[in-house]
Amino acid sequence: MTRKQRYSLGRGAVSGLSLIEVLVAFVILSMVMSVILRINATSLRNHDTSKQYLKAVQIAQSRMVEMSTDAQSFSLVKEGADSAGFQWRFVRQPHTGWTEDRLQSLQAEPVEEQIEISWGEEESRRQISFSRISLIYPSP
Repeated sequence: MTRKQRYSLGRGAVSGLSLIEVLVAFVILSMVMSVILRINATSLRNHDTSKQYLKAVQIAQSRMVEMSTDAQSFSLVKEGADSAGFQWRFVRQPHTGWTEDRLQSLQAEPVEEQIEISWGEEESRRQISFSRISLIYPSP
């Protein structure tokens, strides 16, 4: 095969990719990868937030159980902090939303208990609160 024959092959016989095609493929690949990385970062952030809310609910539940052991006082306010940076505040006060007829039939005093859990930095502070109505029976 002579030199002239080697280079005179038709356009259909040329194989391989041009530089433009390679650059376009890299641009498409980088756009797809950036979307995938953004989705991954968002899911990690959401997972961390969910873990914080779960921890706050666990703290609230344990504090409500702890405070229910002191069932003799009608008014109670306690505050504290957790080692993980969670602050909590428990408030018990007499419940005034029931009618007098309902209260006489119970022979117990209704109290409203509320707990607030907060955490995070000042600019991104998060807070949840739970409340319930409990009955305190007079001691015999």
